[in-house]
Amino acid sequence: MSSSKSEDSMKTKKKQGESGFWWHEEDPGPIRELPFIKQFGSMKFSKVRMDENMRPHLNDGIEIHYIESGKYDWVIEGRSIELLPDDLSITAPWHWNGSPAGKMEMGHINWLILKPEAYQQDTPLSLGPWCRIPVKYQEQLGKLIASEKGLVLKKAKSYKNYFADLQRELSCGLDGYEIKVCNILENLLMDLYRDLAYRKTKSQEDDLFIGHLTEMVFEDLTRKWIVDEMAADFGMGKTKFTEEVKRLTGYPPNSFIINLKIRKAKEMILSSVAYDLADIAFTCGFSSLQHFTTTFSQRTGISPGRFQSQARKKG
Repeated sequence: MSSSKSEDSMKTKKKQGESGFWWHEEDPGPIRELPFIKQFGSMKFSKVRMDENMRPHLNDGIEIHYIESGKYDWVIEGRSIELLPDDLSITAPWHWNGSPAGKMEMGHINWLILKPEAYQQDTPLSLGPWCRIPVKYQEQLGKLIASEKGLVLKKAKSYKNYFADLQRELSCGLDGYEIKVCNILENLLMDLYRDLAYRKTKSQEDDLFIGHLTEMVFEDLTRKWIVDEMAADFGMGKTKFTEEVKRLTGYPPNSFIINLKIRKAKEMILSSVAYDLADIAFTCGFSSLQHFTTTFSQRTGISPGRFQSQARKKG
């Protein structure tokens, strides 16, 4: 969130039926003693509020949002994202993020902006002397955050406790709260590093899974593929295999295989060789030209004959 609000405006918001805490550069409160924290907020909104400060913006820090309740339509680097309860969003200093309509929906949102000692697109992340996390993990965390143009961890409920602990320490301001806050942030950031590292590894494994499945099907498009047999090839049961394929592609196995057949058919139509549509239908594993034409039309919105005609005109 941008920080052009004053202490008076903060009080006004609470009078309007909104409650919580928001400390920033113009009203630092307890974060005055923690200069690496640019902002910390935990606000409950009882009604929709329009606020220009919520529009897509940049901050010279790592910005983290955690949603406790409500639904927030967000944009990160031009991508529309729906933030739901227990979602955690993380952006780098050069990532535009915010509400495209400048609208804060009803709900409870937490946010934290950390100002690193150094962090740019060509400069490794260095959090500063307050942080005891080893340099190699800091730099890897910076790379993981930067590798995606803004990222969202879904169902990240474990981070709720971190924001609750930060709010408690900052609002109470007991002796040594600065030390406690640093410890909480270090643990939060190490968990974030682990989650993002796992996410990257899982993404690579997912790519290998789909790549292997695609290669296997392309080796023999005319084969009648049985889901149980494919699942066995991957060392999975039918249900687990089906769930995995649908999670990664959006389609159950048989439907995904049809998509691969259509993909191959398009490649053949667009190739320099003048294939007959009946030959394409057979090569791609369709039972007949009519079956191929019907399926192609349903999946693409255009008949294979017309697709071929348009391709030849462009060629």
